[in-house]
Amino acid sequence: MHVVVNPMIATPPTPGWRPLASGGELHDPPPSGSDLAAALLRARTQSNSRQLDILAFEPFYGGARRSMLDAISRCSRHRWNLMKLPPRKMERRLLVSATWFAEHISRNDPGKVHLIFTSEALNLADLFRLVPALASVPAVVYFHDTQLPGPDARRLDTPTDLVNLNSAMAASEIWFNSLYNLRTFLSRASAMVSRHRELQMRSPLLELTAKAQLVPPPVDLTLLHELAAQSDVQRDPRSILVDARGADQKIVGTVLRNLEKRTERLRISIIGKVKGIPESKVTFLAERDDAGHLRSLLESGVLVTARPGAPADDLIVRALATRCHPVVPNSGVYPELLPEAMHPHCLHDGSADSMIERILDGWRLDYPVVGYAEDLEPILEPFDAIKACRNIDDRLAKLAEATPARV
Repeated sequence: MHVVVNPMIATPPTPGWRPLASGGELHDPPPSGSDLAAALLRARTQSNSRQLDILAFEPFYGGARRSMLDAISRCSRHRWNLMKLPPRKMERRLLVSATWFAEHISRNDPGKVHLIFTSEALNLADLFRLVPALASVPAVVYFHDTQLPGPDARRLDTPTDLVNLNSAMAASEIWFNSLYNLRTFLSRASAMVSRHRELQMRSPLLELTAKAQLVPPPVDLTLLHELAAQSDVQRDPRSILVDARGADQKIVGTVLRNLEKRTERLRISIIGKVKGIPESKVTFLAERDDAGHLRSLLESGVLVTARPGAPADDLIVRALATRCHPVVPNSGVYPELLPEAMHPHCLHDGSADSMIERILDGWRLDYPVVGYAEDLEPILEPFDAIKACRNIDDRLAKLAEATPARV
């Protein structure tokens, strides 16, 4: 069974590497270097021509954060100067990354800066305090996740709890990868303010709400296309890819053992580890093996994830683009990523029985489901790498208009 891809997110649409029609086979040749360069140049020149010098910080350069910045570096018309740290120990990054970056800036002048771009892993207020020259530059904080404690947290506040709130207050705008993440942040910020009388004096919630914007991240499918073009990539509808990161291992183990009893043809690949599942029966994929994840996605009929309350999930976006049946929690970002008509067939309640039933739905459904592609296109289109980067470029240019560059 050949793999199909959604045309709205067939990245990049270059000469010689056309977007595939709905239901088409993902076997066009990958673009040459000149084709790719031409596409990116065209994407840049079709938008506002002003080119900014952007100083970007990523204290946790890995996973979705790295994927987004790598896509931006390929597609943006602006000049990006990126300072980064490895993705280790989030709490330490929240507390001390501003000091590290400030020290680096003191030794290496970043030159002209029109705008600052950072993730929520940086304490932007601390950076402005340590490097006062940057405080007058407009800044965007991109929230991949929300590090504020939940309203039902049963512990005393720690120094890291206020970092996201302080960064959001220091920023010109705060961007979020999903409506779920945006609403979660505002809810937790409200709970934080209510617990601290000192914060109530300033009443920052109206200001934060005005700054908050939904800005979907670019999802680059270049590697997915390259893998799909290989002749040995074939989809087996009875193969399952399980993303076990952040999931309840006991429940996932119960699901897989139950499915093994139901069918002899079951093939299972797992991202991460699940205790009690012998390695002889499954293929385990390292958490940072991006190529392995994508190849398994192309070969699997069903993708299962059990991480509740996820703020975003690029792997699910890629699964939807390839028509792999998603089995995902009924919480977090997932309901807004799926056409409403598919909710009964894809969303589970976190229990083993519910997950099994949704997997069986994936095996029973005859794809393409009537109307599914049409409903999916407007959901996936904002993630298209070139379109998403153009949207980001234009937003950044508009924000920088009122502030002169620092020389």
